[in-house]
Amino acid sequence: MKRVLLILTLVAVVFACASGPKRLDDTTDFVADSGGLTSQELVRAAEKLADQIGVYFKENPQDAGVFVAHYPTRNDTSEQIQTELFDNAFVSKLIKNKIYTVRTKTREQSLSEIQFSLSGLTSNKLSIGKLKSPNYFVRCEINENMFTSDGEKIVEQSINIELVEVETTIAVWSEKVSYRKQAVRGNRGVGW
Repeated sequence: MKRVLLILTLVAVVFACASGPKRLDDTTDFVADSGGLTSQELVRAAEKLADQIGVYFKENPQDAGVFVAHYPTRNDTSEQIQTELFDNAFVSKLIKNKIYTVRTKTREQSLSEIQFSLSGLTSNKLSIGKLKSPNYFVRCEINENMFTSDGEKIVEQSINIELVEVETTIAVWSEKVSYRKQAVRGNRGVGW
């Protein structure tokens, strides 16, 4: 009886594994049927743009160092795009290029922790004078344009990024990365 139960369990496990989702190679380049940017495209664009900013600062070194405030990427498309994935890859690549990101959104939390440490209730005292202010900030947005070409619907999504000097508000560098995709044809007509 135990042997039959064991065999049935093994058959069930094999059947469940065979009909479950199949793991795909994450180095394979896919195009989304929806027309939205894939995680690979987002990461590739983030790394390319961060490397270009790294080149800009190698050509234009800053004596005080480079501290960038990166504001969350704005998604102005019809698709749900994981902008956080782009932002995380972008910041990670900036750090590898020795460009540091100042998290302006967490400044209040930092000030609260510093105030608590100065109350004398902690073993180590933090100094408020060590907070960094950004000397540049980065704005990024993803835009979309849909059009037809030779009767085929095309969607073009562009990642636009701008590096602005804080003191002068001058945009010192700007770039974009675009992806064009053809709509998917199926039994239900044309869709994204």
